[in-house]
Amino acid sequence: MRPRPRPELIALAPAVHGGVADPSVLDFSTGVSPLAAPNELVAAVREADLSRYPHPTARPVREAVAALHDVTPDCIVAGAGSVELIWAVARAFAGPGRAGLVVTPAFGEYEQALKASGASVVDVRMAGPAFAFPSAAVAAALERSPIAVAFVCRPSNPCLTSAPAEEIVALARRFPETLFVIDEAYLPLFDDVESVPGGPNLAMLRSMTKVFALPGLRLGYLVATAPIAAAVQATLPPWNVSAPAQAAGVTGARLLPLHGAAIRDRIASLRHSLRAGLTRVLGDPVHAGGPFLLYEAESASRLVDRLRERGIVIRHAESFGLPRHLRLGVRDQRANETLVARWAELIA
Repeated sequence: MRPRPRPELIALAPAVHGGVADPSVLDFSTGVSPLAAPNELVAAVREADLSRYPHPTARPVREAVAALHDVTPDCIVAGAGSVELIWAVARAFAGPGRAGLVVTPAFGEYEQALKASGASVVDVRMAGPAFAFPSAAVAAALERSPIAVAFVCRPSNPCLTSAPAEEIVALARRFPETLFVIDEAYLPLFDDVESVPGGPNLAMLRSMTKVFALPGLRLGYLVATAPIAAAVQATLPPWNVSAPAQAAGVTGARLLPLHGAAIRDRIASLRHSLRAGLTRVLGDPVHAGGPFLLYEAESASRLVDRLRERGIVIRHAESFGLPRHLRLGVRDQRANETLVARWAELIA
């Protein structure tokens, strides 16, 4: 006999993600900001004291983020990226004998974390091309059977639409025993999208490394009521956020109100420019917003392969359940122009 893991983990294949480590390719497969991180934030990371343990629950970050959101520090949980907190939420509120709901197409880690916890998964799908939030279908699923936790990505990745805040709040009030987790990791990069207001069964997820272009640092946080935050924190080990990441969190929370609007404006300008260039070879996107463009193409898989041969990586949305769609993350102007030129060569 050999040691046996829990059965739900034996055949759990990893989720598919964008992002490549190879610096020789142009990577359009993620939505990380293409702008350089503020010098002050980079300096804070470099000056972090690596000779001491950081605070075990990242209290300096929680205090800085709490001030940003006008809550108390016990309402904040910090993580090594928002994805760590997705898994922590699943451990705290899902598990064997419980069910989780995911509004799809969506980030693969919601389903991954729920399955790893031992929970069953209910999929409520947004229909293209509008990809409107399926409020009635979500309500019907919640009425059919108890749902412990529901994940909603807002703005949606990859669909780039935003569920109306009032519909989410109404659902949360109607189903008070369900924890609604609203993933707003990309919200700071989108124009005119306000955060969902807090509530007793609402939790918000944010990433600080996307807006400041530091994905290798890994830093995210959760905002919820103190009891929810305490349960999530209890699933995490001490020192899960490193000293450099904590230094970045404290500085980033202070800089976000100062730099956020300028970052959004610059990204919008780059997105409009890339969209204009690609219109000549691809037509109009299905949706656009923040750092992303979403296109539909009959030969999506072949286009991905042919661009990769030319040193460019884009995201085939097949892993989201959209085999005819491509998602592009905006890069700097020079990279964007290179993409347009090489794509035009393919079309020709």
